[in-house]
Amino acid sequence: MIFKKINLLVSFIKTSYNYLLHKEVKPKYLFYGQLQKKREKDMLDAVNSQIDKFKSKKNNETFIFVEIGSYLGESLKLFGNRIGNELENFLLISIDPYSEFLDKNDKESEENLVNQTKTTYLMNKRISKIYNYFINNVSNYHFKHKHFHLRMTSDDAFKLLKSFNIKLDFCYVDGLHYYQNIKNDYLNYSTILKNESNYSGLICGDDYEFSFDQYNKYFDYSKEDFLAILNQNKTKDYIFLKTKAGINKKNKIGFHPGLTLFFNEIDGKIKRFDSGFWKKIS
Repeated sequence: MIFKKINLLVSFIKTSYNYLLHKEVKPKYLFYGQLQKKREKDMLDAVNSQIDKFKSKKNNETFIFVEIGSYLGESLKLFGNRIGNELENFLLISIDPYSEFLDKNDKESEENLVNQTKTTYLMNKRISKIYNYFINNVSNYHFKHKHFHLRMTSDDAFKLLKSFNIKLDFCYVDGLHYYQNIKNDYLNYSTILKNESNYSGLICGDDYEFSFDQYNKYFDYSKEDFLAILNQNKTKDYIFLKTKAGINKKNKIGFHPGLTLFFNEIDGKIKRFDSGFWKKIS
């Protein structure tokens, strides 16, 4: 425990120093470094496939990428570097309000926030600092002149993009994971994907750890009971449930109930990867 605290302190000092020098920052104490190799591969495979389709069908057009939920810019950097290396004409749009997403004056909301994961709690409390770090990081990337950020909710950003008739080649959804938020993001942004006879845009995202059809393998709940649990927890970001004996050392599993519930409603349209990455099946 003492070594962990020392490492976090070192991360804080290094982050502050690099920020003053206008260098890229990687604050581990704010959970920078969550992009696991397996998930990174799935993300790159998806964007590489879309770029290949774009190159074969859209010679002189602009590849338009949208990311919902940017945090410290790790996924934006991953996608932006790959797109920038492969294409000349592209535009990167990131969307994140960088605002506290639960009402400070609402006691029930505050208690709900405290009961969320530590990551979610700190994201909410230090969101202004995180925004400054994000802007600082993007200014260090080679694609910075082909990127702009919309500091607004994904619902408002969708209305803005739609009003300009902007059509997307690639949309990565990693915003709020509550049921209503993922539902809105998926349904809204699916309508502004490019959709032509020989080419269509892709919508995908992250943190889909557990699909509904796995319930019988992991739990003793009936289908109806598991569905009821998801509905009861759809306003929560993340939950842990007790599993059958022998599933893992702790006999419990954690996942985002909002994603599990919504994607069950559109069964057959989503491919889930072991890394938690997901994409719409064309």
